[in-house]
Amino acid sequence: MTTLKRAVLAVVMLLPPVARCEDTAAQETAVPPVIIDYFYEAGCADCFRVRDQIMPRLKERFEGAFVINAYDVGIRANVVRLVAYQERLNIKANKPVCMVVDYRHVLNGFDAIQTGLLEQVDGCLSEREEAGWKAPKAIEVEAEAGVDLAEARMRQFTFWAVLSGGLIDGINPCAISTLVFFMSLLAVARVRGLGLLTMGVAFCLTSFAVYTALGFGLLRALHLFTGFPVIRFALDAVMMALLGAFAYLSFRDACRYRKTGNPGDVTLQLPGRVKTWIHDIMREGVGSRKSEVGGRRAEAGGGSGGGRAPQRGAGVMALAAGGLVVGTTVTALESVCTGQVYVPTLVLVAKEGGAASGRAWSYLLLYNAMFIVPLASVFTLTFFGLRTQTLLEWSKKNVVVSKVLLGIFF
Repeated sequence: MTTLKRAVLAVVMLLPPVARCEDTAAQETAVPPVIIDYFYEAGCADCFRVRDQIMPRLKERFEGAFVINAYDVGIRANVVRLVAYQERLNIKANKPVCMVVDYRHVLNGFDAIQTGLLEQVDGCLSEREEAGWKAPKAIEVEAEAGVDLAEARMRQFTFWAVLSGGLIDGINPCAISTLVFFMSLLAVARVRGLGLLTMGVAFCLTSFAVYTALGFGLLRALHLFTGFPVIRFALDAVMMALLGAFAYLSFRDACRYRKTGNPGDVTLQLPGRVKTWIHDIMREGVGSRKSEVGGRRAEAGGGSGGGRAPQRGAGVMALAAGGLVVGTTVTALESVCTGQVYVPTLVLVAKEGGAASGRAWSYLLLYNAMFIVPLASVFTLTFFGLRTQTLLEWSKKNVVVSKVLLGIFF
């Protein structure tokens, strides 16, 4: 082999080790990329704005200096990860888009990303050039812990949904209009003072008991149904369709009533026949008990003076019995209308906690306690002098507001 060939061979043999050494040196001196965790919803407007407006500027300025981990929150595992990030970084508000830079710096929402992303990435790159810089530590996401956090968030949502649902149900035009009619009957019958208080307490307690019993039975049935995947899926689909229809009709009722003030233009209300039954029951309950009280007073007037206290007590008991009878039948009939809110809320409770848990029963009691708050408030105000005409005017103004609240709730 000639001297020239030997020299060329030696050079060729030396090339690979040199290249490898250069690659190793480059790797040792390269700046680690900035980590961007991006949580988004498929199809949301802000996500498109981030893609079209923010991403091109990010790539143009920092190409090769960052890595994006994209997480679609339509996927269960990514929801668990997002909840873990929110808990660790104290993120309170839910936005359609959220970015976390280097596992520490939160940019929640499009506005925050637009104004702060480039500056934050630049700051993180500058930190990497400082002596003693340490790589950011990733946020650990444990599947079970993440699910527990997500369920805790769901329980918070369910609590407020149940509380607001019960209160909105209590000011439902169906319930309020029935209550206004009942108070007008009591005013005509001149039931005042202790008699009014007694009948009001009996009516409210009976409404609470009857409505709770109805919810108890329905919750048990829903619990049995949710044990079958096919039935559960069908129930979800039916509830989605019904709630969509109820929301539309509620908003339409609000618009119609605001324009015309005609109760006949309201679609979601008690059927006429049911209204007639309720009114007849109330007339009979108030009238018969009032007559019974009057008869006992007459008997007391014809006898000795010592019999007045027992007769008065008997009259109060008669009014209490009237409140129990009216409260039971009216609440049962009224559920035809108020069930629009009650049933969806119970479905939510059944899906979240199961019908056999103590939490489910607590939700049930909370809902019904909030349901009778408006009833108890009206009886209390009437006891202290609220006129029926004032209540009637308030109920007319309440229709639009309550319908809008119902639509939002649905």
